This record gives sequence, structure tokens and C-alpha cells, in this order.
Amino acid sequence: MTVVAVANIVAILSVAFILWKREESFWRNIYGPALALKLFCGIALGLLYTYYYTVGDTFTYHKDGIALANMARHNVQDYLQFLWNGNDTHIIWKNLYLQEPRAVFMSKITSIFCLLSHDNYWVVSIHLSFIAFLSTWFLVKQLSRIDAIAGPAIVAFLFFPSAVFWSSGVIKESIAMASLYYLAAVFLKAWMQQPLRIIHWLLLPVALWLLWALKYYYLAVLLPVVVTTLVVKLVLVPRIPFRHWAAIGLLWFMVFAVPLFVATTVHPNFYPERFMGVIVENYKAFAAASPPEDRIVYEHLQPRIQSIALYAPKALVSGLFRPFIGEAHNAMQMLVALENLVVLALFIATITRLRNAVAPGYRLLVVSASVYIVMLCIFLALSTPNFGTLSRYKVGFQSFFVLLILINNPLFTRLQTFAQRSLR
Repeated sequence: MTVVAVANIVAILSVAFILWKREESFWRNIYGPALALKLFCGIALGLLYTYYYTVGDTFTYHKDGIALANMARHNVQDYLQFLWNGNDTHIIWKNLYLQEPRAVFMSKITSIFCLLSHDNYWVVSIHLSFIAFLSTWFLVKQLSRIDAIAGPAIVAFLFFPSAVFWSSGVIKESIAMASLYYLAAVFLKAWMQQPLRIIHWLLLPVALWLLWALKYYYLAVLLPVVVTTLVVKLVLVPRIPFRHWAAIGLLWFMVFAVPLFVATTVHPNFYPERFMGVIVENYKAFAAASPPEDRIVYEHLQPRIQSIALYAPKALVSGLFRPFIGEAHNAMQMLVALENLVVLALFIATITRLRNAVAPGYRLLVVSASVYIVMLCIFLALSTPNFGTLSRYKVGFQSFFVLLILINNPLFTRLQTFAQRSLR
């Protein structure tokens, strides 16, 4: 290991130690294992694509990052200009392995850490995993301010295996989820009417920009939900004295129609006349490249609202719980299937307690999170039916779903009680 790599790791661990020292004793006990798991997952991702998968974008992002870093070493001004507004008219674009705009954007980010690490893939992976961890930690600490959900939040966001794994390392999801979690944490601060610091305001447009550039469909679902919830909670409810939370929920859906309509105008793929066609086109592309046993099958999916609505329930169930144990055909699918089985058991255990899962003052948050999960899950499961790819893409909603089903869950409560007794 080179001196540069050691220096990078020492710098990261030093920052981590400083932040750890600021935490209370309870959170210190969580911080170390959670950080270690996150960094390990980033390395494990690289090993998985080295020894198990034959193709994958992670090393291509690194190769393209090196190419851009070399450009920086020869011409800093040209490099900075390409980072800011470089497109397919630039000569370096034609020399990149991945020439799709979102992939190039990820390679630009990777190139910055290639410069810091002297092009060391594993150190770049640690950098990106650490950034993702910091954002996740920020969200979990914010969630812990809500009564009785600190434990579920810790498990759902810091230790749930596939969610942690597929948001680590040199992949788009590591930066996309760091951005999404940061936005969710800032939203919660606004919901709780807590003051935002200058650093929060400065990072807010950066997070929006990164998430839009890498996973615009995550943001297209998140923003209408967030805007609707804040408008209802901070503007309408104080002026319209509703007494029953169901009435507030109805008001939420009425308001939701406005930002949802706006969302359909911000990207060509979300234009109503184009949106359903994109879903079907993506489905057919994945169907052609995947055997039937490795994907969700929608036999007669058409780019019509009736057809989309017909298959939406199957997409929702599949996105949340499949592949089932009997559908697993290799080691990776079996691991995912076992995890899905646990999720299904937790869901069944908590479904009868949803009404009393959280205090009445937070039920609007449950409605908001549920709408986000359902919309994104259906969209991803319809357009990305391959089980392997879907298990990666679903990190956009997976931890939020796990959080909801762990709140006031009798199985999880018993497990917590057992763990506490064992540690005494």
C-alpha cells in the first residue's frame, strides 16, 4: 500500500474519530460498528465484481475517473471546465468507456477522489463509502428525535444488509443515497421546525444537484412528497383545525396533485405521453436480456394507464418481497431471498399494528413515507424487472420500508428485549 493510500485512510479515520468523540456514549457504541460495516461493504462490492460478476460499472467508473484525473494532471483548467459543463462535444468524452451522461457524471466524481488517492480504487471506495455513511448517520440521528424509532432507524439504515451494501463503494447509489438521505434529514428538521445551520443551506442545493444528476427519478418522487407534507404540516393544518388524522391525510392527497403535476414537466421521460412508454421500453430491454426465472414477468404490459394500473399490485409485491426462496437460482439470489423472507415476516407481524405504530402527530409522516415507497417501488419494479438489478435499485426506498415495518413490531421488540438482556 502506497504512502498516499495510507495518508488517505489516516485522514478519513481521523475525521471519523473526531466525529465519534462528539457523540454520547450510546451513539458511540453504534458509530464504530456501523462505520466499519459501511467501509467493509464498499470493499466487498469491489471484490464481488472482481471474483463473482463478469460485468459491472464500478471498475469502469474508476477507469474513466483515472482518465479524467490524468487530464487534470496535464491541464487543470480544461479539467475544471469539463467537470462543470463538459458534454459529448469535448474530446475526452469519446475516450471514456461509459458515455451515458449520468455515468460520465459519476466518473467526474470518481476522478476527484482518484486525484486524492493516486488512482487507488480501494481508497476511492472508502472515500465514497464514508461520505455515504456520514449522510446516513445524519438521517438516523434526526429520526431518533421521534419517539420510539431510534432502534428501528438504526437497523433500517445502518445495518440492514442489502441497503448498506448497495449504497457503498464506487457506484452511483453511494452518492445518490448520500444525497437522498441528506435531503430526508433536512426535511425532518423542517418538519420539526428546527433551525437549519448555514452548512445545511449550503449543502442543500449540492444534494439536489447530485441526486438529480445521478438518479433523477428518485428525486422526482421525493420532492412532490416532501413539498406536499411541509405545505400541509406548516401552512394548512395550523389554519384549518382538522381534528381527525384521516381528514389531514385526505387533504395531503389533494395537495399532492399539484407538485406531482409539476414533476411531470421537469424531465422529458416524465411527460405523461412519454412516461408509460419509458416504463414499457425499459421492461422490454430487461426482459430481452434476462431469463424468465430471473425477472418479474408482465406478460402483456402496454404503455397505457389501464395496463400499468393492472400490473401495479404485482410490481409492488415483487419490488418489496421478491425473489422468494423458491425463485432463487444462485448464491446471490438466495441471500436476497432470505432477506426478503425476513422482511415479509416483519411486514406480516406489524400489519395489524400500523394504526398504533406511531403517535398521532407523526402519522402524516407515515402517509408521506408510504406514498414515496409505493410510487418508487412500482416504478422501479415495472421498468427494472431483473431481480439482480432491482435489488440494487430498490435501495432508494428499501430502508424507509424496513423502518416502517420495524416500528412497534412485536418480533423486533422481542429481539430488542433479548439483546438488552444479553448485554447486561
